[in-house]
Amino acid sequence: MNYIIDRVKLEDAKDLIEYLKIITEESNNLTITSKQVRDLSVKDEELIIDSYNHSPTSIMLVAKLNNEIIGMGNLKGNNLDSPMGHRVSLGVSVRRDYWNKGIGREIIDALLSYAVNNEYIEIVELEVKSDNYAAISLYERFGFEEIGFFENYFKYEDGYGDAILMALQF
Repeated sequence: MNYIIDRVKLEDAKDLIEYLKIITEESNNLTITSKQVRDLSVKDEELIIDSYNHSPTSIMLVAKLNNEIIGMGNLKGNNLDSPMGHRVSLGVSVRRDYWNKGIGREIIDALLSYAVNNEYIEIVELEVKSDNYAAISLYERFGFEEIGFFENYFKYEDGYGDAILMALQF
């Protein structure tokens, strides 16, 4: 499979919204809902992309196959002047048709490469549903460690989900 992983561009906004619409219907392991995506305009997404592209500690990547987005990942930084300026949050997703093909691993690898080479980033953190064993295992292979457990972290229409908080320190 010949896909590429690259920084998101403003012209990806419309395709990124379409991607988000698909993945929010395919998985309940995400931190974004289909309702949030429905309310998202191309201009909104362009502003989000622009904020990532102009942040000293944030990056958003997309994986594309034949110009179609099949995966994405991001590191979202904090204001450098804040007490949390040295920390970033990691998020990653892949279309269901492309699960278990190494795409998520490659996206995480690229994000962590960015983090390691960024003078401001010391800690990468994430939240993962406690029953998402495949993701937890993947994060552990990268050296992430569980730093906490948060009961009822996620709220859904039909109930709650617990989260494992994980971190990787450089």
